[in-house]
Amino acid sequence: MIRVLACIALLLPVAAMAQSVPDRLETAFRVWINEAGATSGAIAIWRAGQPQREVGIGIESGAPMELASLGKVVTALCAAHLIETGVWTKQTSARAVLRQGPDGITVEALITHTTGLAPDQTQAMMGIWLDTEDDRAGEATKTALSRVTQNGTPGQYAYNNENYAILGAMIAAETGRPYADFCAGAVLTPAGLTTASPSPRTGAMAAWGGWQMSVGDYARLMHWAFGPGGKIGRAPGRWPSADMGGGAFYGMGMTQREFRGAMNYWHFGALCLPGRLEAGSYAVSWMGDWSVVVAYDACVDWDAMVRLDGALAGAVFQ
Repeated sequence: MIRVLACIALLLPVAAMAQSVPDRLETAFRVWINEAGATSGAIAIWRAGQPQREVGIGIESGAPMELASLGKVVTALCAAHLIETGVWTKQTSARAVLRQGPDGITVEALITHTTGLAPDQTQAMMGIWLDTEDDRAGEATKTALSRVTQNGTPGQYAYNNENYAILGAMIAAETGRPYADFCAGAVLTPAGLTTASPSPRTGAMAAWGGWQMSVGDYARLMHWAFGPGGKIGRAPGRWPSADMGGGAFYGMGMTQREFRGAMNYWHFGALCLPGRLEAGSYAVSWMGDWSVVVAYDACVDWDAMVRLDGALAGAVFQ
């Protein structure tokens, strides 16, 4: 009996050290968020379309968080709804809907950032538009489409918020309803979300970076849209995508890459107005299995984002 008890005692430390994937993911995020200098953040962990864990750090886990560019998914899915219902095709042009701008600025090109529009003048204006109430998509659209000279190359991927601002303006013009109202009915309600809304601080920029919701709700949206049976995930080849190089493509508001016969999806978000608003977010789904969404109140550089991605992936695939 003494020998048996001794063997059990030897095994206990090993068992205590063995962490589940959600344990490892939460630990990795806690370490990273501390290194990033954030004071609050939240993480949602899902597997195969089911929530596994949702944790808040310095904030309630179910509190709506600034999503920044993760909100582009809402706009892309809203455009997908108009395509599915026959209102648009992928080749519907901004000129046809808005009666302004050059030919060739299509829904497909806008979704995939291949319009050739540049520079991104929303970057200079977001500080002015912060904490304002009116939707600024129309203003951003007028600026983008009226430039005499564009600095980009049509057909070549180049990330630009103006593309999604134009989509937002097109959605409003086509439907005769405010962009956020229409997209709530077309996307958020069918996906079963309860915390999503334009942010009171950045909602004027909702079409490209002004939605808020809990990380758990965003994980739900990710599965609804990009899961194996989701609107996009069940047949990703049906939808627009643009080659980014290295095997990655920009698709419906998400970066995507084929991996082990399935698809990975991911996107970062950042709103960095020092002293006024500092927020970041990241969403990733691996092969339709594990998904993680995080949000935090810090501005971080690209290297820190890469470390976050590596820490989360390492927690799943170690």
